[in-house]
Amino acid sequence: MRIAPTISARTLLTSTSGLALLLLASTAIAQSSVVFKGELDVYASDYEPAGDDDAESTQGIQSNGMTTSWLGAHGKHELGNGLTAIAAVEMFFQPDSAEQGRFANDIFFARSAYVGLAGDFGEVKMGRTTSLYFLSTILFNPFGDSFAFSPMILMGYGGGGLYGDTGWSDSVVYSLPKMGNFTTSVAYAFGEEEGDTSTNKIAANAFYTSGNLGLTAAVQKVSGTQPGATSLPMDDSQTAAIAGLSYAIGKSTVYAQYQLLRDELATGDIDRDTLVLSASIAAGPGSVYLSYGLTETSTAADDYDRNIYTLVYNLPLTSQFDIYSAYTSDDPDLAEQTGHTLGVGARFRF
Repeated sequence: MRIAPTISARTLLTSTSGLALLLLASTAIAQSSVVFKGELDVYASDYEPAGDDDAESTQGIQSNGMTTSWLGAHGKHELGNGLTAIAAVEMFFQPDSAEQGRFANDIFFARSAYVGLAGDFGEVKMGRTTSLYFLSTILFNPFGDSFAFSPMILMGYGGGGLYGDTGWSDSVVYSLPKMGNFTTSVAYAFGEEEGDTSTNKIAANAFYTSGNLGLTAAVQKVSGTQPGATSLPMDDSQTAAIAGLSYAIGKSTVYAQYQLLRDELATGDIDRDTLVLSASIAAGPGSVYLSYGLTETSTAADDYDRNIYTLVYNLPLTSQFDIYSAYTSDDPDLAEQTGHTLGVGARFRF
């Protein structure tokens, strides 16, 4: 009877070497990762701006009701010794028209584009980074970054007079290591205006969480015209500060935010004080979001108020897909008629 030959030492060595190479390749792959993610938000709307009595309403399909739609990729690579290289590129877009950006002529990677390093020392990012002030704004109200329905967004970034944009170009951000329940970050953005070192942005924020309680505070100063600082004249500046509180009660959460804006302008100083109270209330399979916001504006010529009321019902069908219906009333003192936004929409996350 013929007996099958035994495996030779050379064959065994070759097979073992191949397996070792595969294991090394797998280890190398495990040390690096790139994740593609994003969110799409589309809604049917009826919109009438606050203003003159002859201002007309418009109806149609719009983008970015509860969230500004975006696409992006996040990468990280383990360097060893507790160090991790990180990077991200993220763009905003309008799914109703398939146009890139939040508005015409928006920069391509407006959400973020940075490279950084993380470790026991904390985390450093350089490039275009998310505004620290913006993070304290959106994480302490149930509407997040909604430019259509969030009173705090509308009273700040959405035509409320806050300068600096939601992302800062030419910036460096340092986040300290977490200390118990406390985290904090600082940021600086170079204006890159030749011969003018006063053109810049600086900010800091902090978060505290303990059980059902959450607290935040942020401050920023924007000086002069630079990338992302909307229409702030040269040699003028604005200082902004915000404080927020959240408290969870079962499946519901109540929020409070207070914002101070101080403009130092050649044409005269402007002060804006904003208070926003809101809540996310569990209702059946979804949640009701309620909010009231008040801004008091003081100028050398006049004082006036702006009131915003918002009601939203949000229904998550899965962790990735939800639908919503929303209504916002915008009532500035100087407007002849109250504005409103009515929307029914859906969001998909991936």
